[in-house]
Amino acid sequence: MLPGLKALLITVAVLLTLSSCLVVAVEKTEREAEAELQGTRQRVLKLSTNSYSSSSQPHRLKMLVYDPEEGQLLRISLPLWLVNKGLNHEAESQARSHGPDFEFDMKGFSRAVREMPPGLLAEVLTDREKVLLWLE
Repeated sequence: MLPGLKALLITVAVLLTLSSCLVVAVEKTEREAEAELQGTRQRVLKLSTNSYSSSSQPHRLKMLVYDPEEGQLLRISLPLWLVNKGLNHEAESQARSHGPDFEFDMKGFSRAVREMPPGLLAEVLTDREKVLLWLE
């Protein structure tokens, strides 16, 4: 492994650890996962309605994913500064190459995420998986 790449990976690992970036997969029954998804959804929707009256800025991008085939509930929590860094890096690398295979404005998306209030960003419910994505 190249020395520069190794140093970068170590730095990223330390930053993720220090920023409390957690990814936890937990074995759950479908009933337990459904109950947790519904409880989290209600809390996030409350957060969304309360954010209109408050001027608080979100600091984390959170995701809750349930995969019924694996029986795992996955929680992901990323600091927003890290998400924006990743989006900006991707935008720069797309600009250096000949661009993406599709039109997508990464810098614009990064700016929109920074300006959005806390609350629900997306909810995906399929037979294969259930996903909640929100800013907190």
